[in-house]
Amino acid sequence: MTGPSRRIFPPPPLAGAKLPERVDLVVLDLDGTCLDRDQQLHPRTEAAVREAGARVPVVIATGRPYQSAQPWARRLHVRQPLICYQGALVQAMPDPDPGEGVAYGRLIAIHMLDAGPARRAIEVARAHGWHRQAYVDDNLVCEEDRPEAHHYAHVAALQIHYVDDLEVAVAGGTVKVVCVVMDRQEAVRCRQALVEALGGRARVTPSLPEFIEVASPSAGKGQAIRSVCEHLGVDPARAVAVGDGPNDADLLDAVGFGVAVEGATEELLRHADSTCARPDDAGVADVLEALRLSGL
Repeated sequence: MTGPSRRIFPPPPLAGAKLPERVDLVVLDLDGTCLDRDQQLHPRTEAAVREAGARVPVVIATGRPYQSAQPWARRLHVRQPLICYQGALVQAMPDPDPGEGVAYGRLIAIHMLDAGPARRAIEVARAHGWHRQAYVDDNLVCEEDRPEAHHYAHVAALQIHYVDDLEVAVAGGTVKVVCVVMDRQEAVRCRQALVEALGGRARVTPSLPEFIEVASPSAGKGQAIRSVCEHLGVDPARAVAVGDGPNDADLLDAVGFGVAVEGATEELLRHADSTCARPDDAGVADVLEALRLSGL
C-alpha cells in the first residue's frame, strides 16, 4: 500500500522506523537532498549512491532540466532514466556516455505546460514584479537581467538566454515556468497567487523555497517514477525515495518507503515514513546504509 494513509505524523527518524525488508529501486532528489545549498555533494553520499547503484537501480528525480541533472548523474554513476522538470520529462541517459558536454538519450515521456497557462503565469508574475523564466528546448530563457535569474542559473549551472518577450517564447508550450522570489514570505504569496490564477490548468510547487515552479497538471515525480518502474519492470512498492520539498510529496506517495530530509515542511513530512539528516550531514548515505545497500 502506498499513500499518506499508511503513515504516522511526525515520521520517526531512521533509527525508529520500520525499514523495508527488500528494496528493488532507489529514487533520489538532488537539491536539498543529495546536494546542499552550496551545491556540494558529501563524499559519503557520493560513495554510498555509487555503491547502492551497483546493487539496485538508482533513479534521480529532480526539478532541474536534463542538461543540469546529467552531470550529477554521471558523477553518481547513475545510468537509469532521468526524471527532470518535476516529472514533466523522463529521458534516458545517453549511450554511450559522451564524456564531456551534454548528449541526449532516448525520450521516454514528456508533459508540456500549455501556452495558455504558461502565459497566464507570466502575466501574474509581471503584475507582482516577480522574476519569471521558462524553458525552451532545455534552455533557460528570461526576459529581464535580474539578480534572481543569476541566482537560479548558478544553482542549476546553466547559461541564461535572454528574449524580448517571455510570452512569445512559450507560445508553443514549455516544460515549466519558474518564478524566483528570494523573500520567503513573498514566495509563499507567489505560490498562492499562481494557484488561484491557474487552478487545475497547472501544477504549482516549490522546489527550493525561492523557486516556485509551474508545470503541466499531468506532470509529477510520482507519476514519473511509476512510469520508470514499469519501464524497468520494478514494483513501486519495492522502491525507496528520499526528498526534501513539497514537490517530492507525490514521489514519496508513489513508493513503498518514503524518507523526508530533516527540516522539511509539514506539507512533505505528512507523506514520509521516516526522516534523515540534511545533505551536509550525508543523510542519503545514512538511508542507504540503513537499508544495507552500502557500507557493507
